[in-house]
Amino acid sequence: MEKDFLEEFINKATKENDAKIAQEKRKKYFQELGRKGGLKTKENKKLDKVISIRMNNSEYEILIQKQEKYPLKLSTYIRNVLFEKELKINEFQTDEVLLHFGNNFKKITNLLRNREWNVFENKKEILAKIEATVDLIHQYLYSKTQKNE
Repeated sequence: MEKDFLEEFINKATKENDAKIAQEKRKKYFQELGRKGGLKTKENKKLDKVISIRMNNSEYEILIQKQEKYPLKLSTYIRNVLFEKELKINEFQTDEVLLHFGNNFKKITNLLRNREWNVFENKKEILAKIEATVDLIHQYLYSKTQKNE
């Protein structure tokens, strides 16, 4: 009986000790993580070089008129034109519209699957056409993202 009590006491003490050690390790881990600064920050390319140019008023007005077509700062616009990067700002708006259409088509298919809509004789054909349209939208959008990568 004394041995059972002693063994139980030792087991309990070792479990408490292990829990305390695990808590300290966890605390040290998060302290070390805090020293590292937490999550990694994105590496952004710092724009640290400044170039100033002179131009007359007419050149400046032309530049401003071209830049106003895009929702970019003037310096970003000049940098993109200088390095011949494509300005595809309005392209993302069409993608957004397509995503909204796809979501609406999904909602329509979910509504048509309910029992209340058994009035339509060609319900299966409608569902098939909507699903084909949604698949085409997704294929188009995913092919664009794969091209960009």
